[in-house]
Amino acid sequence: MTEPATKYSRVMNSIRSKIISGEYPIDSKLPSEVKMQEEYGVSRVTIRLAVDGLVKDGLVERIQGTGSYVRKPKKLSRLVRENSVESFSEVAKENGFNSHTKVISVDKIPSTDFLKKVLHTESDEVLHTERLRYLEDDPIFLENNYYPLPRFLDLPSYDLSGSLYTIFKDNFGINSLESDNTILSVKTANVEFAKLLNRSVGFPLFYMKTQIL
Repeated sequence: MTEPATKYSRVMNSIRSKIISGEYPIDSKLPSEVKMQEEYGVSRVTIRLAVDGLVKDGLVERIQGTGSYVRKPKKLSRLVRENSVESFSEVAKENGFNSHTKVISVDKIPSTDFLKKVLHTESDEVLHTERLRYLEDDPIFLENNYYPLPRFLDLPSYDLSGSLYTIFKDNFGINSLESDNTILSVKTANVEFAKLLNRSVGFPLFYMKTQIL
């Protein structure tokens, strides 16, 4: 679904593009609201809403009395190494962050021919879990997993806000996870994802699909 382009979102996306391209370097000061009003031909309220969105995204910091400055958002330096599927909690810890997980949903859903093929199951249902992963108090990514049934029928009985790796090892006899089928692309946040991830609509997101063996 394509979200309608509002005045402030067009201004916000333009400023974001200038930050990403380096036209507005890290730690540089953004032009004043008056100058941006003149550049974009919009009201001061529109400019403030646009900058508010970039502040929410972590790309801009407002400093009272001095103005708004471009900032480099914090992030993990790596999520995947070679073909090993790493624990998000462990990667976060190694990079100096505290992490936690919020379970959004755990449901059985109708299977599809594609899911049956990649999950190697003939079941007409698969288990779907949706979890929101945090660094400190910042929601960093939304995770959707699909599991074959009946093998993972008991998975919902465990605490899914903890480590899946520990659950797999202790209860399902799975000691290592690897993937040789990963697709990485870029999408922009729609209203639903923006709300969950506490970002602005249109914020660029990495979209990764991984088949884990």
